[in-house]
Amino acid sequence: MEPISVRPAPQVTAAHVRTLLDSSADNPVLYISYGEGTESELDVWSAEQVFEADIVITRETAVGLLGGEDPDSEAVTAFVKDAQEAVDQMVSVKDL
Repeated sequence: MEPISVRPAPQVTAAHVRTLLDSSADNPVLYISYGEGTESELDVWSAEQVFEADIVITRETAVGLLGGEDPDSEAVTAFVKDAQEAVDQMVSVKDL
């Protein structure tokens, strides 16, 4: 029996958070883009163009959790940790 390949979860960074907050897309979301094989990455795009199951967080929710559109670095750091936990969980479920 061949071993099951495990897809590594992409790493959430402060740059992803800032890109989400600064996006000019309609209803922007941070989402996981699954490539061929075991590749995946994070990107920001309009929610209407993304499969709902791949959405990590919406801009609206992020703004609420961060306390506004221009959060300090401490808030972003805490947010990145929580977002990474969500991404890790989403990738592990996708690979089941």
